[in-house]
Order: sequence, then structure tokens, then C-alpha cells
Amino acid sequence: MKFRQATMDDIDLLADWRWEVSAWIHEKGSDQWDITGLSREEFERRITRSIKAGETWLALDDNDRPVGTIAIDVVGDEGLWADEELGESYVIHRMMVPRAYSGRGVGVAMMKFAEDLARSHGRRKLVLDAWNTNKELHSYYESFGFRRVRTVSNHWTPSATLFEKLVPNFDPTAKGPDKTPIQFRDQGR
Repeated sequence: MKFRQATMDDIDLLADWRWEVSAWIHEKGSDQWDITGLSREEFERRITRSIKAGETWLALDDNDRPVGTIAIDVVGDEGLWADEELGESYVIHRMMVPRAYSGRGVGVAMMKFAEDLARSHGRRKLVLDAWNTNKELHSYYESFGFRRVRTVSNHWTPSATLFEKLVPNFDPTAKGPDKTPIQFRDQGR
């Protein structure tokens, strides 16, 4: 599987995937990504900012067709992670696989890509937040070696169950590429 950074031409595709995955989650009985939450316009605004910051990636199959997306940056939603936790971590956001490509190892490849990126930039951990009530999603992340850190109570987002994973084969003395992570911060909240 190959990866490329998303471009502005990918916004409609990513938004379509978000609503497709949301419908599938609701069919399974989850309240994650309820329609009363994020509008398509707001989602597209956030994706635009992330794409412009170089933080959204597409997984591509052997024919260069997009089969998944993942955003990787250094800023969690306000109030979820302490600065010390974020200082050594990459944060995973908006990992999605359209249903036509589910069960084909796309999620596994995206997690490996995130690990490789973190390792090459000297980041010791991957962290993410998950929807509090989506226990199936919690199990999915745990299957990748993530461990539940805590759930932040009374947070403004219902995606406040926090997970972290140490990056395998991390070498603190290794010299990665001369690239500083972009400090993406969605000021619109």
C-alpha cells in the first residue's frame, strides 16, 4: 500500500467517506458522529485546514485508488491531553476506510504508516481519542496495541476516551529527516 498527502481535490471524497462511515456506524447501533454534531460544512472546513497543513494522508491501493484516510499531527482537542503527553506523540485523527475496502488490511497499513512517520520524526508514541460509547472501536484500537489511558469526564466532545501506543522499534538516538511537525490548531472551535 502506498500513501500520499491529500490535496484540495480530495475534500469531497473525504466528506463522502465520513458520511458513509457514519451511516454504517449508526446501522450498528452506535451514536458516534450523530447528525446533530458536526455539519458537512464544518467537517470540510477542518479537512481543508488539515490538508493545507500537510497532515491528511490517503492510503492507495495497487492501482493508485484511494482506499482510506488518516490525519496525523501534534495537537489533540483542547483539554484531552497534557502538553507533556503531546510533546512526544503524534496524534491520529479521522482514520476512515470506506466500506468497499473494509476487511482488506487498510487500517493495519495506515497504523503502520503512522508508526513509521512517528518513528522517523522522533515521536515516541501515537495517541488518539475515541468516541466514549463505541466499545467496538475501543477494541479495534486495542487490537493494534493501543492501551486505554483515561476518559476525560465532562468534556465538550463525546470522543474523550484516550488511547496511546508506544511506537515499536523507537530509537531515541536515531536521526530522522530534517522535518519539523506542523503545529495544526483548529482555531474555529
